[in-house]
Amino acid sequence: MTAKNCLACDRPIKGRTDKKFCDDSCRNNYNNRMNSYSSPLVRNINNILRRNRRILEDLLEPLEKKVLVIERHKLVQRGFHFDYMTEHYHPDKKEHYYYCYEYGYRSIDQEKVLVVKDTRKKHFVREKKQVVVRRIQ
Repeated sequence: MTAKNCLACDRPIKGRTDKKFCDDSCRNNYNNRMNSYSSPLVRNINNILRRNRRILEDLLEPLEKKVLVIERHKLVQRGFHFDYMTEHYHPDKKEHYYYCYEYGYRSIDQEKVLVVKDTRKKHFVREKKQVVVRRIQ
């Protein structure tokens, strides 16, 4: 029987034959290394997108209508980057919405933007649709 080595630290493994790591810390280190982005550019862009989404979410969360008019410079003060978005949506030629995931904004004028939460129904391939069953009595 040949001895297997740990995938993370390359030390010999003792125990079950199908074991891949010598302990939990090696397993965690290996998985973190495999799941981390190899490119700092991708990691930084994802961090900016998540920050933009979080800023918009924090502004709209206490509101019932999920619509807010705010000054552009206040978003910039919170750390919002207008150059990064996940979607550009234009229902007509005059209105252009820019989204960070489900939260978006559009310019009203040079100083103000309208912040909204996307209410369009979207379903993705891997997303499970919720089925509501109503019992009639």
